[in-house]
Amino acid sequence: MNFDAETSFPAYVVMFYEANLIGLLEVLLFHSECCEAAGDTLHDLLQYCQHKLVWLVAGEEDWYSISADTTSVEDAKEELIKRHKKISFDVALKCIAVVRYIGEHSKDVSLGITTRVLNTYDFPAIFAGLIDNPPWLLRQDDGEWLKYDNSKWKKTSHDEVKNLSKLEGQLWIGMLQFLMSENCQRNYQLNSSNQASILKLRAHFHPQVLNQLPALVDLQRYLEELSLLQTASSRPPLILEQVPEFYTALENKCNGKWKDLAFKHYKEIFCMSKERMKKQADKFAATYDMDVMSDLLSEPPKCESCGELLLNDARLVRRLGIVGGSVRSNTGLNTRNLVNLSLKTMKDAKDLKAAENQGGS
Repeated sequence: MNFDAETSFPAYVVMFYEANLIGLLEVLLFHSECCEAAGDTLHDLLQYCQHKLVWLVAGEEDWYSISADTTSVEDAKEELIKRHKKISFDVALKCIAVVRYIGEHSKDVSLGITTRVLNTYDFPAIFAGLIDNPPWLLRQDDGEWLKYDNSKWKKTSHDEVKNLSKLEGQLWIGMLQFLMSENCQRNYQLNSSNQASILKLRAHFHPQVLNQLPALVDLQRYLEELSLLQTASSRPPLILEQVPEFYTALENKCNGKWKDLAFKHYKEIFCMSKERMKKQADKFAATYDMDVMSDLLSEPPKCESCGELLLNDARLVRRLGIVGGSVRSNTGLNTRNLVNLSLKTMKDAKDLKAAENQGGS
């Protein structure tokens, strides 16, 4: 299979949209209404998250070399593989928040979803494994610490290593929900294996952690009590379990056809002609057409500085560098003068282009 920079672009776009979708789900599932509306489709989402998080816990990759832009790769195939692992790493980290929100809203989802979170995939044990061996924390040979935060590796002092990042906070809050909430305690099946994994958390209750999340004191006390108990296998509360609908349908449809499907994608994604590549690029660009997005606004944007209404022209907004209704440039002009000046510039450019077209004809 031959790779080059041009033919790898569609594959990168697919990975880019995967990252966008998981980010969107992270925002939506914060609300219990969205978890409830998702219904049985959460089975497929949880299976997806479980695959990503198990990949993190396995620790078979060099996370720093994957996610740090320290080396340039000349080969297009190696570059695509590196980008895929980098995006997969970021996506896997976002899955932590997705699982935590679903577990937090366990009262609003079906018993099958709760059972899948706690027992089928045992996310409490997975979360405990990530806290005990975090892939986003690295100690270099010279003794310096690096922490992966906001998609970047940052140098961290020894005293700041124990300060919780947003990602670590999601894990601890998730563990608090899984082990302390009444609904989860009633449905979680403890055994010797997951008990041993969870009890490893006792070594991580540092004063800095407890100061940032005082609610963890109750979790610390619960784990001390859990260490004195001997768990016994219990009968699962749910005899019939629903399977992931979309995954099962896809597996049944494509069973025995995976090679043909891979060859089809190879021809359609990695062997595009330049003309087809240009058409695909135009479609991707149209997805983010600011004129289309402006129709989604309920009211025209306003300037944060003076409160003036801005022209509901997305192209003008884009040229002016307006983000969230504010103008980035510090030119000293107020919003009205800046809009009028830009309108005049755009009108002059259109008149010049029209004159060139008439002259050419």
